[in-house]
Parts: sequence; C-alpha cells; structure tokens
Amino acid sequence: MFRFNTLMIIDQKIARTVLTIWGAIWWAASLISVVQLYAPNSVQTPLLLIAAALSVAIWAVLALRLHWPDLAVLCSVLTPVSALLLLGSLSEHYHPAANWGWLAWAAVFAVHLLTLLYLADTLPILAQRIAHTTGCLLIIAVLALELRFGLLQLSESYNAWRWLGWAILPSLFLLAMSSERQWPWPVKACPEAYHVGAAAPLAALMLAWFWLANTFSDGAAEPLPYIPLINPLEIGLLLALAGVCLWIRKYLTRPRNAALLVAGASLFALVTAMVMRTAHHWADVPWNTGALLDSMRVQAGLSIVWTLMALALMIGGHMRSNRELWLGGAALIGVVVIKLFFVELSNRGGMERIVSFIGVGILLLVVGYFAPLPPKHSAREVGEEPGPGPTAAPDTL
Repeated sequence: MFRFNTLMIIDQKIARTVLTIWGAIWWAASLISVVQLYAPNSVQTPLLLIAAALSVAIWAVLALRLHWPDLAVLCSVLTPVSALLLLGSLSEHYHPAANWGWLAWAAVFAVHLLTLLYLADTLPILAQRIAHTTGCLLIIAVLALELRFGLLQLSESYNAWRWLGWAILPSLFLLAMSSERQWPWPVKACPEAYHVGAAAPLAALMLAWFWLANTFSDGAAEPLPYIPLINPLEIGLLLALAGVCLWIRKYLTRPRNAALLVAGASLFALVTAMVMRTAHHWADVPWNTGALLDSMRVQAGLSIVWTLMALALMIGGHMRSNRELWLGGAALIGVVVIKLFFVELSNRGGMERIVSFIGVGILLLVVGYFAPLPPKHSAREVGEEPGPGPTAAPDTL
C-alpha cells in the first residue's frame, strides 16, 4: 500500500510538471501568433520581449503565492528565450534600443532580476545558477551591442571603433570578477555563476577577439590619429588582455603559469602588429600581408623591437635570477639573428638594412654587459639558507 501511494505521488508530480510545461507552450504559441498577425515586422521583436516579460512576471507572482515550484522554474526561461529573440534579430546595423527596444529590454532585465530576488527560496540551486549565468551574459551582450552601435556612428568605414564595441564591457566585467572585492547582490547571491559560469566563456571570447582584432584591424580610428600604444584599438586590446590574464591567474590553476604564457604570446603578437600598423600609418605601407612583409622598414622595425623585448626579458631574468626568463629572451635573440641573415641580407643595399644591423648589434652589446646568464640555482630555489662554510674542528691538546 505504501509503495502504491508513493508511485501515485510520483505520477502526480510528473503529470503536474508536464501539464505546466504544456500550458506554457500554448501560452507562448498564442502570443507569438497574435504578434506575427497584427504587429509590423519592425516592432515584432520588442513586442515579443514585452510579452515574455509580462508573462514571466505573472507566473512569478503565482509561483510565489501558490508555492508552485514548477512554475518558479519555468520563470527562469525568460533569459534563454530573450537570447534566442536577440539572435534572430541580429544584423549589421541592429541595435537593441531601436523601435521601442529600450523599453522591451528594460522590462526583460527588470523582471529577470526581480524573479531572482523574490523566487530565490523557491528555485532549485541548479536553476538559480543557470538563471544568474544566462542573465548576466544576456545583459552584457545587449549592452555591448548598443555600445557597438554608438561607436559605429563615429565613422562610416569599418575601423577600430567597430572592434572596440564588442570588448569594452566584457573586459571590464572580467576585471571586476578578478578583483578581491566582495560584490553585492546579485553576485553575492550566486558567486560561482558570475565568477566562473559567466566569466569563463567571456574570457575565451575576449582572447579570441584579441587575436582577431590584433590581426585584421589596421588601427584606424578617425578622427583620432594613430599613435602606437595610445590609440583606441591597442588600449582596448590591452584592456581585454588584462581582464583575461587576471581571470586566468585567479581561477585557472592548471596548466601552471597559464596566465604568463597567454600574456607573453599575446603581447608578442600585439607588439609585432603594432610595428606593422605604425608602418602602415606613418610610412604609407599598404595594409596587406604581402606588402607589409616585403617592406624593409617593417622588417627593420621588427628586428629592433624584438631585440628590445629580448633585452627586457634577459635583464628581468638576470635581476630575478630566473634562468627560464633569461633563456626565453636568448631564444628571441636567436630568432632575430636568423631573421637578419635570411631577410635583411636578402635586401641589396638600403638604409633600413644598415639601421637594422647597427641597432641590433648595439642592443646585443647592452645585453652582454647588463644581463649575463643568471646562476643555475639560487639559495632560495634550493631551500637552504646561505651561511658560512664548514668550521674546522678545534685543535686538541
């Protein structure tokens, strides 16, 4: 008898859940049909967002008053549904605030946050984490799209402003999540959802954005002139890289020194592309791979800048008694020397070749004087305290 009653209770719970989902599907299908039949195409997405927000608000009130867990879980679908509507509306010139979109997205975000606040005791832990994560990503995506559209108005051509619109807000979010500060609600309510669940995909996206923007953007940001390192594109690249590396250092413990490897490779790529962008803007070298690699001004600049980077690594390794850092700089010196013989020497004549050889030679002399190879082991690495040598036994009479 007890087993029969238990099975009946389980069947009732399953039936209640299925009926709740079925009713929500009918509700959504009816709203979609009405909007598609009677609303103009330009305002269909905002109207569907407002309808979804009002529906979830009603469901949340009912779930709170009736203590209805299934309906409370159903309220967490607001952000995934809104994300699908956002994806369906994307176009080159789309911005979320158009055609009453500002009102629709404000309603979605308000209902989402109020639902998280008042249904916290009703929602299961997993549903809360998913809702916090998807809501955070959706808010950042919508605001980033709007910021990108605003930056698009600064120039008609496809330049650095368009690249920056994607990265500023996610990078600031990564920096915030990497700090030691205790953030208030909603981060405090579910820290893992923000520090890891939302930040991990954003870190991957920002690292991909860094390499794409650094590779394909020429750094033009009219009406501002191009100045190396203090132009909008490269400031944005450094901001994104700082957010990614700080997050990796705090939350990604394996592989060891992952943040250092990512930072080193990315900074090397940034400096290399910066030399090419400088040649493009200051020496009128066309922005294409063939022209840049054939330009001896670019090649001479790369040789000198790479040697400066190697010098910094070797001096830093010498001062910190870090052989790995010093050897990394020595390897880069080797790459520069090979490049001098196979690239610069292939150019017959030219002031650029002379400047390249003289500049690299002077820097190599500086390396040899200021940054000799550090010792293989230091007392700190061995774990022994430096002290006096063995003391001879006293003479005995």
